[in-house]
Amino acid sequence: MHKPILIIQPKDKSTKFLDRIKNHIVHNFEDSVDHFNIQYSDYSHYQCIVRIKEHKKCGLIIFLGHGRSDSLYGSKAPDYDKSFISPDAIVKFPEKYYGKEIFINSSNIDVFEGKNVFCLACNSNDKIAKEAILKGTKCFVGFGDIPSSKEELKQSDIAESKFSLSEIVKEFKTEINYIVKKSLEISLQKNYSLDQLCDIIRFITSQRIADILVNKKRVKSRKIIADYLYIFKSEMKIYGDKKQRLLCLVLK
Repeated sequence: MHKPILIIQPKDKSTKFLDRIKNHIVHNFEDSVDHFNIQYSDYSHYQCIVRIKEHKKCGLIIFLGHGRSDSLYGSKAPDYDKSFISPDAIVKFPEKYYGKEIFINSSNIDVFEGKNVFCLACNSNDKIAKEAILKGTKCFVGFGDIPSSKEELKQSDIAESKFSLSEIVKEFKTEINYIVKKSLEISLQKNYSLDQLCDIIRFITSQRIADILVNKKRVKSRKIIADYLYIFKSEMKIYGDKKQRLLCLVLK
């Protein structure tokens, strides 16, 4: 029988840092958590869709990966974005160059029907969230921009700063891991609602911002990191029935 929580994580080098969230939750709540790591193949993505459909009504799905306002991304191999790849090479080594830009969008968002979704993915706080609720999702928590690479920072105003982009990305990812791990841990232990989970995320993020500004003077870019964390908590949105519990075991 499936457990009440399902963690979904498309395989992608740039989001591997989120392994720490998945591993922490699986280790501490192993009796309540299943996880599905999506591999570099269409079949693995299909299997994941089937697994989501089979998930308990009222159950919680935690998505850890990339996204945009209208879709969630699938797995992407390290060589997917390389230029001048010959068609023969792609045919010979399909997994090496595999990339699924769109995994879940308006065409199949109803896969979340009857379930609760915590979506730690960029720009999942807008169109995709609203579409999910329209198609029957009980509750959907989404986020705004979550920069996880130097390339993403280079596209912003921060690229003109005097600080190391590598340092900013490293510190920001460390903070996101801590905040989400701790928030989920506390909320699962107490079987909080998704609304309460969001409150915990805001509270812990505020704590981390204060700590960075006061106690991490060695980090020269601390004010920039604090700004990104403020944006992280401010852009988090919750749609649908906010009172849904994280560990709702009732089949409907």
